[in-house]
Amino acid sequence: MTGAEHSRPPSAAPARQSGAALLRDPVLLPLLIGCALVGGGFLLDLGDPATQLRIFWSVVPIFNLVLWLIPRRLARVPGTPPPARRFWRTLSAAGLVFAAGGISQALVAWLRPGPHAALPNPFHAACVLFGNAAIMWVILTYPTPAASRQARVRYWLDATAVMVGVAVLVWFLTVPAPDAQEPLAGLLGALILLVTGLATVKLLLTGASPATAGAALPMLAAAALQGFTGGLASADSDHLHLALAARLLPAALLCAGPRIHEVGTRSDPQRLRQLQRRYNMLPYAALAGTFALLPVVLPARLDSRAWVTMAGLLIITCLVVGRQLLAFRENASLVTRLDASLLELGRQGDLMRSLLEHSTDITSIVNRRGAFTYLTPATERVLGREHRKLLGTRVVDYIHPDDLPEIMPGMVRLMTTPNATLTYQARYAHADGSWRWLEVVSRNLTHDASVGGVVSNARDVTEARMLQDQLRYQASHDSLTGLANRALFGERLSAATRAGRAAVLLIDLDDFKSVNDTYGHHVGDAVLIGVADRLRACVPDEGTAARLGGDEFAVVLPGADTPTGQALASRFLTLLAQPMTIEGSQLSVNASVGLVTGDATEADELLRLADATMYRAKRDSETQLAVADAATQAAVGH
Repeated sequence: MTGAEHSRPPSAAPARQSGAALLRDPVLLPLLIGCALVGGGFLLDLGDPATQLRIFWSVVPIFNLVLWLIPRRLARVPGTPPPARRFWRTLSAAGLVFAAGGISQALVAWLRPGPHAALPNPFHAACVLFGNAAIMWVILTYPTPAASRQARVRYWLDATAVMVGVAVLVWFLTVPAPDAQEPLAGLLGALILLVTGLATVKLLLTGASPATAGAALPMLAAAALQGFTGGLASADSDHLHLALAARLLPAALLCAGPRIHEVGTRSDPQRLRQLQRRYNMLPYAALAGTFALLPVVLPARLDSRAWVTMAGLLIITCLVVGRQLLAFRENASLVTRLDASLLELGRQGDLMRSLLEHSTDITSIVNRRGAFTYLTPATERVLGREHRKLLGTRVVDYIHPDDLPEIMPGMVRLMTTPNATLTYQARYAHADGSWRWLEVVSRNLTHDASVGGVVSNARDVTEARMLQDQLRYQASHDSLTGLANRALFGERLSAATRAGRAAVLLIDLDDFKSVNDTYGHHVGDAVLIGVADRLRACVPDEGTAARLGGDEFAVVLPGADTPTGQALASRFLTLLAQPMTIEGSQLSVNASVGLVTGDATEADELLRLADATMYRAKRDSETQLAVADAATQAAVGH
């Protein structure tokens, strides 16, 4: 794509399509061709005046009927606003009234031929007055958009300038020359011009128009031409052909306007919503029209000083107007670019708002007191809480108490250090009473006036956290019994020995192989599970019970002395002595226990001593428990 194509306005393509459609339109094209042929015949002065009048008054009602038909169709288009629908219906009715008046004038031209048929009969004049009055009424009552005080002042200044220009023109046409033959025709023309001025002010200055600019301009031009040519109505047969040619064009333009609107809105439905011109040329057109009347109304004999003064006035006015229009154009260009920038910012804001509102992550802002000032609707999806109800509450009120000690130092630093960042995971309270793990990424933007708080983005990692916990549990626990495995036991033992005194019990089942050989491995697994359950029941919360492998178990008791370890071993052996019921069979299981206690010692050394002590108990048929002290390595039988 070239740069020119990239920079072309979005409405260029629809405009080209609309222009091409107008050139091929089956209604508009024959209408304009017919007008050109008939008008050309008048300009060439073909035929006698009576024939020309018959042709003229036979063609004009056809144009009026087209004016009745097309607006009638536009009023029935679905989605047309009620004011626009009323406008098109009124214009359609006026076209029908104009057609009735035109038909009456055609009857006069055919039944009573003669130059007097060029003058409007009373019924025709009444139809013209009534039709124009209806159009003026619907235009004056057409609603205008709300505007600011300055816009209303600009509107009234421009409207006053235009209406003064129209009033001067109306006065010029209304006050007849001494040799005027038909004051009624001039009065009708003046009235039509006045209506045209009002319509122009209402539809073009306010920007409230039921028709597109391409359709409104031909209709307004038709009204203006009709006003001018109204004064040309005369029984003078010498220039009748020119008057008829001039009066035929407004009739064609008036019915062409609605068709242009119909074709244009069909190819580009958004055309009515396009931006209006930011400055209006109508007041300058009124100024130009008033200047144009000066050579006509001034006396014929003026000295050179008057003509030079008038020429200087005209030149100065043109220069001032030209400079003002140039400034208007530059300002309009700047405002257009500004509007485009604001529109783009608005689109980006809407996009960002839509992304935040439909995001699965929670975006929040908290002030220096840690209270929420902004929350996205994702809060309800993640935590089951309406985000507006959380505004003003403190974020720490929703964090699990067990997680606060770990994250509070970082949160304090985050809240007190501009541009600081913090990433953490914590459990947040759900509305149903459960807890959800959230991963929160925060940045302190209290120094940014547009934010004024700490911005955080939180996503729900509950499932991932549960999976991690599950994998961590599986990696550190025996899959059969659920006890700690050798790796976790080693970590707990190392931690206990670093902290100080500890007791270690090493347990080995006696003659467990015979259970597997006699009953099968599935029964052996059940026995191991039963042993693990009984061992777990004896170990306190601060201790760790583990299966080291096969039929070997171990317990570490941080800070425990020998009597504490002996008490636990005795409870376990007592429980183990109770037979197990497995698949209907009563099975008795015995075990040998080695107990070692001592102060800070290497974990491996303590475990080795416990293993040696356990084998000492296994060799002694009279006891199931052997005890040793790590410091003295003295064995005591039990």
